[in-house]
Order: sequence, then C-alpha cells, then structure tokens
Amino acid sequence: MNLRSVAFLFLLFFSGSLAAQKQINVVATNSWTAAYARAAGVSSVDQLAPSSMIHPSEYELQISDIKKLKEADYIIYSGYEVVVPQIQKSLKIDERKLIKIETGYTEELMIREIEKIARIVGTIKFAQQSATQLSLLFARSRFEIENAGLKGKPVIVHFFQEAFAREIGLKPIAVFGPSHPELHELAAISEKEAVLIIDNVHNQVAQPISAMKKSVKVVSFLNFPGTHDTQTLEDVILYNLSQLLPD
Repeated sequence: MNLRSVAFLFLLFFSGSLAAQKQINVVATNSWTAAYARAAGVSSVDQLAPSSMIHPSEYELQISDIKKLKEADYIIYSGYEVVVPQIQKSLKIDERKLIKIETGYTEELMIREIEKIARIVGTIKFAQQSATQLSLLFARSRFEIENAGLKGKPVIVHFFQEAFAREIGLKPIAVFGPSHPELHELAAISEKEAVLIIDNVHNQVAQPISAMKKSVKVVSFLNFPGTHDTQTLEDVILYNLSQLLPD
C-alpha cells in the first residue's frame, strides 16, 4: 500500500470519527425547555430567554438569536412562549428541526417528554437514566411529604402548580390563577379550610387570598429553573419540596 493510499484511509477514518462525534446543537426557548433537553442527554444547549427572567414565556426574539436558531440542529419549545410564533413566521426554519414538548412536574409527563427528545436526538440511554433518577426523586418527595404529616392535607394552589402538588401527595381543594382571582372566586375560596397556600414564583397572584386567610402559610413554587440556585429539573423539585418541609 503506497503512502497516498495510507493517507486516504487515515483521512477517511478521521472524518468518520468526527462525524460520529458531531455534537448536536440544540436551542431551547427558555430554562425549562433547556432543562428537559439536558435531562434527555443533550450536552450542547443554548437558550433564548435568560435564566434570570421571571416571566420567560414573555421573551421576544432578538436579532442576536437569529444566527443560533438557523444553525441549530433542533429547536425545543413548548408552545406558550411569545417567541414561538415569531420564530415560525419570521424565520424559515425547517419544521423537522422543531421539537414541541409539554413541560410540567409530574413523573409520567416528565419521563415521556424527556424520552421523546432523546428518541429524536439519539440519546435514549441517557434519558432512561434520567427517568430512573426522577422516579427515585418523586418517591423521595412523596415520602418526605408523608413523613412531615402533609399527605392528603388540603391546600389552595396556583393553577400552574396544581399537578405537582397532587403528584407529591397534597390535596388541592381550591385552584386560583393564572389571572388575579375575581370576587366570586375569592368568596368561594374563603369557605375552604387549608393548611397552605401555594403560589407560583413566575406569576404571583395569591396576595388577595393570603390577605383573606392571614393564618395560612403561603409558599411559592418554581417552574422555570434559574432562580434560587436552580439549574435542573431535579433542582426545581427539590426547591419546591423544601418550601413545604420544616428547616
């Protein structure tokens, strides 16, 4: 075999290795969809709305976002974001690059959506490991709630936090939001006896309820990672759980 043939085979092998190692670049609309992508096993994730933003769903498309969106292998979104129709109407993005997921904090939903991403990007083994960790974390959360004597206890909860409250063993008896509660809603809630009022950090509207029920403890749960030293989905679950448990 001559030197030229050896060089050709080397280049063929080297280029094949690079292709196998090609990093998948994902752009996520916010810290929540980004956290789902990372849980699915995507190592290179860029997000549009900054993690410090209290209302990430209101983030609007910036000129600096256009290049990263066009160069992304995939764009992960949920559908409630202001930026989504802007991307769909203003940029000619191949629809095959768009991955729509449902964001939430219930075990079944989270595992389903993480594995949905993983099947598309080819990281299913990593996603299955994440699923196992999430199942263990939810089991721990339910145990902690029961151990604290909160299992089945009545709570008044923000619309965006109802599913998580049920998932860990609390009993929502009244749901408010996402808009400020109206008088007839406050009247109905006033008749409910609860041990906690659970608001939503990103859309806090519980003040009229807490003013009416001054003896009831008020806590606020997160959805979007970023504040209170949270980065991952697990961080958010642990932060929310910590708001319920004694120090």
